[in-house]
Amino acid sequence: MVAQPTPAPSRSALGNATVLTVGAAAETVLQFSFLVIAGRQLGPEEFGFYGYLLSIVTMAVALAHFGLPVVGVRELAQRPDNEHSTLAAIFRIRALLSVTIFAAAFFTALVSPVTPTHRVAVWLTFAYLLFVPFDLSLLFDARKLSRWDVPGKLAGRLVSVGLLMLLWQVKGTVTVVDVALCSSVLMLVSVSVGWQVGRKLSLPLRWLVPTTETWRLIRASAPVLWSNGMTIAFTQSQVILLKWLSTALETGYYSLASRLMMPVLVFRGVLYRVMLPLVSEVALDRAALTARLERLLMVLALIFMPAVALAIPVAEVILVPVFGPEYAGAVLPFQISVSVLWLTGMGAMFGTSLLASGDAKTPTIGLTWGCTLSLIFAALTVPRYGATGAAWSSCLGELVSVAYTLPRFLKQCRPQIMGRLLRVAFTSLCGTALYYGLHLTVSVPKAAALGIACVALLMGLRLIGEISPAGLRSLFSLFRKPSANTAEKQPVDL
Repeated sequence: MVAQPTPAPSRSALGNATVLTVGAAAETVLQFSFLVIAGRQLGPEEFGFYGYLLSIVTMAVALAHFGLPVVGVRELAQRPDNEHSTLAAIFRIRALLSVTIFAAAFFTALVSPVTPTHRVAVWLTFAYLLFVPFDLSLLFDARKLSRWDVPGKLAGRLVSVGLLMLLWQVKGTVTVVDVALCSSVLMLVSVSVGWQVGRKLSLPLRWLVPTTETWRLIRASAPVLWSNGMTIAFTQSQVILLKWLSTALETGYYSLASRLMMPVLVFRGVLYRVMLPLVSEVALDRAALTARLERLLMVLALIFMPAVALAIPVAEVILVPVFGPEYAGAVLPFQISVSVLWLTGMGAMFGTSLLASGDAKTPTIGLTWGCTLSLIFAALTVPRYGATGAAWSSCLGELVSVAYTLPRFLKQCRPQIMGRLLRVAFTSLCGTALYYGLHLTVSVPKAAALGIACVALLMGLRLIGEISPAGLRSLFSLFRKPSANTAEKQPVDL
């Protein structure tokens, strides 16, 4: 019996991947600009309070979404004839949760012993939730129109940064209230532009029609909510524990480190958003799944291992000059936080492939263990080590969650990539070692040492054959529909 070529994604997948990647890069630049202005103007202690609010709001947003961005996409894709009813149920669930959480935050701030300025900052930051029910991202994803989600997000970032700069120029300074206002304006603009795009695309935006889907979607989304909650908990709770158990200064250090990590995590999310359909469509064919994962895992390793190797010295080169010497205490927490992506940048694909195969239990248990151990470790280390202890705690949570999924993943398939992974890892580590060797032993300036290390790392990857024109063509072939005589199973080196 002749094996049939495995199905390949349509050409629109390449367009989605390209636009989402470019959009994420542009968002990263805008978010970094926002952080520079806010961080320098507020100072570590006020920026720490802002980071504290953002961490709580991030958890609240995850609760308000209730796992629907995942379950909703599945429902809309599998039951297109029931689209209006599904969207109406999604809107009702998210609207009820968002308004309830905002009201609770409003009255909590009203009776809490905080300064008037901080009280207004709480209200403005939590106003972000009021726009969550109108987010169209899941509808764009379900229609395979994810690229049309980018204009709204970029517009929101542009207006947010522009408004912050305007307030800075007019007032001569920026307060935590101004930063909180700009954060919520971001979501307002993003949603408004998204709806304009949705109307142009004739998407179904009448979400108040009668529906009987509400309780069914709540039950279906609960496990996803739990998984998302565990992920958000061990990534965001560190700032909250620092606020409670340590000093405002240490909270500011870790807030900056965690905010700088967000663009990296957004980029990782884009990659997984693009790769999930590629894994899902071959999830039931072990041979095809193994072949595809061999390629996808190497793509992730070639992105994250060199990036982490360079990000560690980059933090030393740019963080203090850009944000000011008062943020020197944020360098080590950031380096620790980004270092975990050496393994989890690629390793998170273990859980993704299990989810695509219908095993939601293993990743969920792994996330639960990771979150629990992370919080326990943070409670023990934060009072003594501050931001550094929080960074190590966050890394522990990610490592545990990935490690838990590995045995089950290896039962599902065994990609034969260990030799290539070791070569990429060694080459990347040599880049980091070269930077420190040049700077510490030969006294080469940091910026020059970083440039030399970057060039040497890229040359090393080219020398071992891991980056090449053929490799780039192979990468793009994952998102293009192959010709009739091209089989997915033909190996092409990256």
